Amino acid sequence: MAHGLEARVPFLELDMIELGLSLPAGWKLAGPDQPEKRLLRRAFDGWLPEEFLWRKKEQFGDGSGASSVLKERMEETVTQEEFEREHEEIEPALRTREEVAYYRIFREHLGPVRPQRVIGRFATA
Repeated sequence: MAHGLEARVPFLELDMIELGLSLPAGWKLAGPDQPEKRLLRRAFDGWLPEEFLWRKKEQFGDGSGASSVLKERMEETVTQEEFEREHEEIEPALRTREEVAYYRIFREHLGPVRPQRVIGRFATA
């Protein structure tokens, strides 16, 4: 985090790190009926809406809505006809218009990186 862009920068503050390290490990571990980061959630109880504070943990892009915004934006740049024409250019085939859009960006801007060796190889969806 110290060398990248993160939304959690306040947690790098030295007093916050010292506090976190001073807490017993058992307090920080999630159990079967205990949500992750429950101490942090309790610290903000009364400050944030309950449905936000105690919601199920999600990846940052999903929880913030950024993933759906990016998906929509990227899909706008590739027509269905373009997708049909281009999606099998690489193996494994690109699965969505969004993937075709990212493939185009990688191909155009990443120089020696070969997107056909990267795109789709680590897909989890």
